[in-house]
Amino acid sequence: MIHQEKRPFIIEITRAASRPGSKILLGSHWKAVPLHQILEKSEDWKNSKCLCQLGSFLRLKNNVTVDRHKVLNEKVEDSIFNHSKVVLQLRQRALQWKAWRRSSPDLGSTNLLWMMVIDLVLGFCFVKMFHSLGGTTEVLEKFLKSVKLIADYLQLLIEWLMGVPVGLKLNRPLSTVLGKFFLYHLYLWKTYIDIIRPIVSTVIFISSTVGLIGLSFQMALLSDLITMASLHCYCFYVYATRLYGITLSGLRSTFRMFGGRKWNPLRSRIDSGEFSWDQLCVGMFIFSSLLLLLPTLLVYYIVFLALRLCVLLLQGTLKRFIWIINSIPCYSLLLWILGSPSLAGDVLFEVIPGRDSTLKLVWIKLPLVESMIRSLNPSSPKYPHVNWSQRLNEMVSGDLIYPL
Repeated sequence: MIHQEKRPFIIEITRAASRPGSKILLGSHWKAVPLHQILEKSEDWKNSKCLCQLGSFLRLKNNVTVDRHKVLNEKVEDSIFNHSKVVLQLRQRALQWKAWRRSSPDLGSTNLLWMMVIDLVLGFCFVKMFHSLGGTTEVLEKFLKSVKLIADYLQLLIEWLMGVPVGLKLNRPLSTVLGKFFLYHLYLWKTYIDIIRPIVSTVIFISSTVGLIGLSFQMALLSDLITMASLHCYCFYVYATRLYGITLSGLRSTFRMFGGRKWNPLRSRIDSGEFSWDQLCVGMFIFSSLLLLLPTLLVYYIVFLALRLCVLLLQGTLKRFIWIINSIPCYSLLLWILGSPSLAGDVLFEVIPGRDSTLKLVWIKLPLVESMIRSLNPSSPKYPHVNWSQRLNEMVSGDLIYPL
């Protein structure tokens, strides 16, 4: 196996040796040696450990480059197929179709069929309304105009923060640096809008066709468009959150230092520590600097956090509308309104007065909420609950907030 691995490298060097005067340089501390001297003895060449290690290094470097590109492609595919609402809705509809084909003709299968039919009807109505607004060209112009208008308002907001917002006296050099940084990214975003114009046109054209599949797909596509249109707001939020989080982390670390404590990352706990006078002086300088910079960073963080929450609120609303379309049993709801005995709950026997040994069978109608819970589609996704205490903790501590 060792000789087979060295063979390609030997062939290349042998070809180079056929040229007169050829030399090879191995490492920065090696001298240039004529190849005919190296190849005088074939056995010495094959047993050279340095050359074997060089060949293994070249092959290893090539494999690492290939693996790096492979991992990058897998991450991109994972980001698209696991976070795109349209792709997730396609998977959900495939699961619903399989569940309906495999289920027996009962109340659950009827609910699935009614859900898909109603989704198709609502999607067709949405497409008709879409064409009544002017079609792809008109909707594209309105969409891009709205995005540019938001970018202009965001530019005014950043320029306002660079001044004296609400009478707050911020750190002028830091505020100027942050403002110019965000304005430059906003300029890149405006250029990005012009670049993605044909892509958005294609997406909107496809949406008019996807609408025939169902209203849920239209909402999923709208959520993806909002994600693409608010990419600059998300980038600003990430930058501000990272700066705010790093500042808080530095303040916590230096504050522990003054109390003779330090964070132990191996055991994930706070241990006691000894610090010299020089370390305490440096810690005092860092703590004072971060404390003076914190108000400016906090203002930028609050502003971009509010923008991020607005986008998440809109996407979370669309996500819950999609869940309602995929989960609400429309057929059972209709039966409950009509008072059908198919949704009967408990059974009660009543004695008819005036008749001996005569009982009357009475079924008790279930409450609406309990009827809906019992009739939920088996393939429906879980309701997207929000842990508000965790979200509040993420906002205060400077952690990133992901979609609701």
